[in-house]
Amino acid sequence: MCRIIRPFIVAVLGIALGSSHVQSADPEPKPILFIGNSYTSVNDLPKMIAELAKAGNQPAFDIQRELIGGATLEKHFVEGKGPKKIAEKNWDLVILQENSMRPITDPKAMMEYGKKLDAEIKKQKSKTLLYLTWARDGAPENQTKITTAYRDLAKEIGATIVPVGLAWEAALKDDPKCGLHAADKSHPTKKGTYLGACVFYGVLCRKSPVGLPGKPGGLDDADAKKLQEIAWKTVEASRSP
Repeated sequence: MCRIIRPFIVAVLGIALGSSHVQSADPEPKPILFIGNSYTSVNDLPKMIAELAKAGNQPAFDIQRELIGGATLEKHFVEGKGPKKIAEKNWDLVILQENSMRPITDPKAMMEYGKKLDAEIKKQKSKTLLYLTWARDGAPENQTKITTAYRDLAKEIGATIVPVGLAWEAALKDDPKCGLHAADKSHPTKKGTYLGACVFYGVLCRKSPVGLPGKPGGLDDADAKKLQEIAWKTVEASRSP
């Protein structure tokens, strides 16, 4: 009798364990594409976002990039690399980041080529996000123009905004010497990129980044918490009507 029961128990346990293994398998990473320039590549913003998602036990992101230093959305579209990359797969999200000065100097061109790239994204049944950037050091008044250009484009194409520039604006109002801008007064320091990554985390994961480690940004957890709180307040405010 025991000889019959023992193999049966082993077989049942094997099936149960196998079923448990299938159920606990990690979901496929979400494919995300960044189209932009050095405001994305400096300090590797996409990598920092992925590190924060992992630290927060969020679903993994498969992030790919189409980045050209100083590029406008127009350049990405006209040279053909942007549409070609978009057409590679059905991305979960495609994130568009305009040249830092284009929203100020030529918002009409930003609108035109943002719409064209969004049309390509929609062909892939993907969703567009707009990475709203910050004003350069010494010209904080430009944030209003930058924000307006991104909001106008978002309204036109039905896109979600990732309000990084607004979080920078809030952090700089709180502490003008908090050190978000690099020496060139344009690009982000690692701290500036970390603040942006926390905003992205809030938008992509729909959760507060407060409590995540500061290590990805080279920060201690206390300094990181201040930025996380600003990031989350900004994300929540951007969702309000």
